Amino acid sequence: MSPPALFLETTIQIERIVGDRTRQRSLRAELANYRLATSTYVLGEYLRTLVKDAVQLHRLVAQQPHLDEVITYLGRHLNKREASRMMLTLGAMLRIGRTAEPKHDAQARLDLLDRLSRYIELSLLSHFMAGIDEVIDSTQCGLARERPQVYPILPGNTPSYRLRSQCVRQVRECDLAERMEQWRPELKAVATGLAFESDPVLARMSQLAQQIVDKPVLARGRNCTWYLGDLVIALELPPTMPLYTTNRRHFAPLLAILGKKLHLSEI
Repeated sequence: MSPPALFLETTIQIERIVGDRTRQRSLRAELANYRLATSTYVLGEYLRTLVKDAVQLHRLVAQQPHLDEVITYLGRHLNKREASRMMLTLGAMLRIGRTAEPKHDAQARLDLLDRLSRYIELSLLSHFMAGIDEVIDSTQCGLARERPQVYPILPGNTPSYRLRSQCVRQVRECDLAERMEQWRPELKAVATGLAFESDPVLARMSQLAQQIVDKPVLARGRNCTWYLGDLVIALELPPTMPLYTTNRRHFAPLLAILGKKLHLSEI
């Protein structure tokens, strides 16, 4: 008998890669009991969050003369989600580069830049796909096909990277609008079921779901990358496959409306 299937949402994919040692060990032990699935849409979210922030962290380390200034900058960063993911990536890099001999700040900074480059170019995508048995491609997400590209050289002959992380409504590069037409009954149920939610995220989701029922193309562009992530993932989730996420607050009511399952971890 094959193991049960489990769909990994973006937050779990990120924890698999930059979570602390204890969390990574517990996830490896737990996920070993399942056949793992994710989607190209989740990959697109992952690229425009963790990978994009790794690109930004690389640029920041290259521009700051001392590593302590990098930490100071992150502490003052206005976008706390971005700063948090960059700190998680920095912690992962320092674990990878841990040695018995202390290094001078300048050499440690150069070593960190080298590890970040390899992480951005190779490791982040391979870690995302590690152990994944199925990648659902219902939306044909164009941003999921993007990869970091080497950009102009920074001072000190350090390569920089660029990653496109935003699409526009006027240019079709996915099948999301077409899928929304097929998901009209589910969208109507979400619009009605979340209409009186006090949580502003869920209330906005209800409003957007109703708008998309009437005009599916509204799902593309900024709405997709800024506001609709949870809804798209919930809609594309196979009915028989539980969703594993750290964001139970928003997914639990959404999946309940759609008659789908949320994975309740025992770890």
